[in-house]
Amino acid sequence: MWQTIEVDVGPDRVRGRYRLEGRRLVLEWRGGRSFAWCGQVRPEIVAVSALRRLSSAGPLAA
Repeated sequence: MWQTIEVDVGPDRVRGRYRLEGRRLVLEWRGGRSFAWCGQVRPEIVAVSALRRLSSAGPLAA
C-alpha cells in the first residue's frame, strides 16, 4: 500500500509516495522512482530524507 509524503524545499512543496518491498523502500515522485535500503530506521523517515535529498539536488528538465 502506498503512503504519501510531502516535504518543503525552499519555497516549494514536493510530494511523493512510498511503499516497502521487503526491506527496500520504493519512492516515486515527479523525478521518477528511487530505491533505498530501509534497515532499522522507520520507513517514513527514510522516505522524507530521500525525497528532500533528491528534490534539492537540482531542477528537473520540463
